[in-house]
Amino acid sequence: MGKRVLILDDDADFNNLLTDIFSQADYDVTSERDPEVAVDLLSQSEFDLVVTDQKMPGLSGEEFIREVKSSKPEIPIIMVSGYLDNDTIRRLIKDGVGGVFLKPLNVFSLLKRTAALIEERDAGRRRKSKSDEEQSTELEPEEYQHALPFGFTSLPCKSPLSQEFAKKLYSLRNFKTNLIIIAPTGSDISAYVEDLSGFSQPGEEAFVYADTRKLDNAGLLAQIEEGSRSGANRVTVVINHAERLSGSQKKAIFAASSKEEPFDQLAQPLRFIFHVPSDLDELYDNGEIDDDLYMFMGTSEVKAPALNEIREDIPLLAYSLLKAECEARGTAVPSLEPPARVFLRDFDWQGNAAELKRHVVAMADKDTSQLSRGDLQEIAAAQKTNSTGKGLDLRYELENFRADLCNAALLLCAKDVNLAASMLGLPAEVIVSNKQPEATTQK
Repeated sequence: MGKRVLILDDDADFNNLLTDIFSQADYDVTSERDPEVAVDLLSQSEFDLVVTDQKMPGLSGEEFIREVKSSKPEIPIIMVSGYLDNDTIRRLIKDGVGGVFLKPLNVFSLLKRTAALIEERDAGRRRKSKSDEEQSTELEPEEYQHALPFGFTSLPCKSPLSQEFAKKLYSLRNFKTNLIIIAPTGSDISAYVEDLSGFSQPGEEAFVYADTRKLDNAGLLAQIEEGSRSGANRVTVVINHAERLSGSQKKAIFAASSKEEPFDQLAQPLRFIFHVPSDLDELYDNGEIDDDLYMFMGTSEVKAPALNEIREDIPLLAYSLLKAECEARGTAVPSLEPPARVFLRDFDWQGNAAELKRHVVAMADKDTSQLSRGDLQEIAAAQKTNSTGKGLDLRYELENFRADLCNAALLLCAKDVNLAASMLGLPAEVIVSNKQPEATTQK
């Protein structure tokens, strides 16, 4: 029998459509139009995933979700609705909704997200089945070494997914023009690039991390020239969060790649590494990357795993980061008790490496020779109190505010981009880059 899906939507036609979609994808579907009845069904039966509407008589979608989370918090939930504002979408995701989709529906994305959520839930159950005693019999973090036939330090590569990523990155080390690194926000892109640079012979390659504040023709040329002074045979420019590039920044990159003026005097070959936080096709479909950049970036890509996908690696990575932090301070490196390693493995690292690094700094601040599970729980509680949302920084919050402002202006101006840009005193490209996409999903 296939995985069981409960569909709740008071609109009979759309309910039937969703039922057909999931049934044809080999899911065992139960459909319901009444939220109160759906709550009773959940108490009486086991489901692998719930799909719900927002506006319904009786309970709203959000109220129904709270009922689900209170009784069976492990069940993944997807919201499908005709309209949701940005605040509601962010609130739903913060409350643990695994995917939010707006009508008209992207069926492929819906089914892809469904499969991912169920797999994440199943993987979590498999992890919990391992006892703390089994974990304690593993090698101490300082004794572990991966068995890859090449140097790789950004991830411990204990899990199959991190090993696959390392091998793919190594296979692409000689890319000619552009390489796309797909990695969720908070990933340590510089560590991946450091590993990539280690695959080259010393002095063969110069890597330049582009400062996007200086990414016009003159600024980019100066950064490339600075990198080329090492005498390397080739220069690689690293662009972080390529989906945020403005039109003028993209033009500078295109000109540099084509060796157009003022880049025509550069002697060394030039190539680019672009980081994006999610699948390139998805970014393109959502209007976050335009035709020119989509075509320019090409197809050579490697996908880096999120920490929550490689949980076997997390205690080892945490110890490696802790060791580096303590060595930089000139202090002794505390050991991790087995229950502490289990805590690190099972913690919800939504902020990825950036969040882990914040915890590691706090771990290094502890005046102890051995870190316990209680120590890490105390650190996690303090980090949650001091953070904004799920590891979101001020820049991200300001970008959300800018997106809301741009979309409000578009609504007031009947979606006239130029009029909205004039009203806000912003370039039209900023309005376009912040347009609300048709569907939003959590990764």
